[in-house]
Amino acid sequence: MKIVVVKEKRKTISLKIENSSSAILKVPKQLSQKEIDKFLESKKHWIEKNISKMTANEEFASSFDLKNNLYIDGKLYAAANTVVLGFDRLSETGKKTAVRKFYKSQFVVLENFAKECSDRFGLFYDKIMPTTSVKVWGSYSSKRVMKLNWKLVIVPRELAFYVICHELSHSKHFNHSPKFWNEVERMCPNYKILRKRLNEYGFLLRSDLV
Repeated sequence: MKIVVVKEKRKTISLKIENSSSAILKVPKQLSQKEIDKFLESKKHWIEKNISKMTANEEFASSFDLKNNLYIDGKLYAAANTVVLGFDRLSETGKKTAVRKFYKSQFVVLENFAKECSDRFGLFYDKIMPTTSVKVWGSYSSKRVMKLNWKLVIVPRELAFYVICHELSHSKHFNHSPKFWNEVERMCPNYKILRKRLNEYGFLLRSDLV
């Protein structure tokens, strides 16, 4: 792994792993190389653990050909050129636009699923909207507007279920207190497992291909 050391005016040491092959280490200006080496040695196990995790996530992400294929519910749905007329003749920008249009057309599936969950658990919202956030899968506002990332149509349905339960719980608790998580667990008993699995799909939020 390549570790870029940045010396700057600061009192603490910060180590951020960018990906499986690079990291940034920010240290105080006066810190010696010996002290830097000692710090890295103390973090060796932590670094190795995170590299292993990132490598696995990168391999999982590479199993999705988002440029040429369409995915629904965590599975391959179809090749894009069999769904989008004239796909192969489109420019790269045109292809991305067409793929996003397809996925957004599937948002109604999430809307219906959210309505089912709302009725089933007795937690409600006044309006549901798609979001294109690159950071979160969903949100719930004080105006009772629930937003779901349209990329949730790509992930397995049980992961979308967790996100919906999470946001519905905010209709009772506008925080992440123990009471909030108890509400999530009431609807989704295995939410901890699903939340961990959802993290594996984080590459979708950051991808500019969808």
